[in-house]
Amino acid sequence: MSAPGTIVETPTAPTAPEEDASQAPTTETPAAETPVVSAPAPTTGVCSPLSSLSTLTGNLTSWLQTAPIAAANSGGFKEPGGTELAAFEGVFRTLLTEGPTPQVVQDLAGMGYGVSTFRNDTGGGWLVVREQGLLSRGGGTFILNLFPARDLWLEAPHADSDEGTLRQTATQLVTLGARALLITGSHRCAVTTASPCSGTTSVCGTKGLRISDVAHYGNNFFTAAHRALRDTYPGAIAASIHGMDAGDGPEAAVVSDGTSTPRPDALSNRLRDALNTHLTGTKKAFSCNAADDSGKHRTLCGTSNVQGRIDNGAADACYTEAAAATDRFVHLEQSATLRGTGASSRAVLQALADTVPCTLGGSGLDCPALVAQDCP
Repeated sequence: MSAPGTIVETPTAPTAPEEDASQAPTTETPAAETPVVSAPAPTTGVCSPLSSLSTLTGNLTSWLQTAPIAAANSGGFKEPGGTELAAFEGVFRTLLTEGPTPQVVQDLAGMGYGVSTFRNDTGGGWLVVREQGLLSRGGGTFILNLFPARDLWLEAPHADSDEGTLRQTATQLVTLGARALLITGSHRCAVTTASPCSGTTSVCGTKGLRISDVAHYGNNFFTAAHRALRDTYPGAIAASIHGMDAGDGPEAAVVSDGTSTPRPDALSNRLRDALNTHLTGTKKAFSCNAADDSGKHRTLCGTSNVQGRIDNGAADACYTEAAAATDRFVHLEQSATLRGTGASSRAVLQALADTVPCTLGGSGLDCPALVAQDCP
């Protein structure tokens, strides 16, 4: 099958957010990383529905960095209606359970989304769900791994404003063998309309949240895809990847389970410990769920994150913080150094690999499989 588009190997770097303007991610030259891939042949059930789809080929990690994201103050986010969101969530759930059947592809096309396969040059099989046509609504790009290694999916809700997180999550998706990656379709400041959800920030120049901020507003395709993934994989871990201006604080990262409640056995504490095993330098990772952790940015606990509230069973994900955590969601705030391409960024990758084990049989860092799975 012929590729419908050209794969861009050198993407344009996203614009730095206001809070990170004085602290761009470092770009140390990393040591070459050999992808770890898997051995079992794909089943007919996985591959048979793919033959009718268009196919993209190239380097998936690089290509994902060209995902369309409406710019700040562009007006490029258009809120879907409630009926359409419910329909999208249902169709996305069917895509996860039944694959890209003709009906699923048709239904997604009716909502402005196309479905393609992606043949990565390092192996593996992927589905790409992305907006098509000229009338983008800032809806987002969603990638599904046909042969995952870990019961984990990644989210980049501020992929444009938290500089480096788009490249970082794209790398994590492929290297870890995660189930999926959800990428926002709009800068968090794309529109000026205020979000009614609880929480606040001054990132957009005025105090308050915007409806184009998918981490703090639920009426978007990003959150609908999250809900569908959670319904389909109730035991999976969702990792929401963010950036912060660490300034002169002691933190390299702040990890939370979506709450600020101390819990010695919290998933976030395990990720913190794994990070501190691999980080170099004087700054370390802190956890919002460890009573003894403190620091300048200790309050960045993601308690207003809509996806975290959903996973933690909040009564209303827009207005209400979760009373307790399920250990199915982790929120990671990172300094610019961790969002770069040097050793500290690789420490985050390894820490995630240490925290979420290889349980699904696909290809991924530190997993036992040896040869990339792919469809014929």
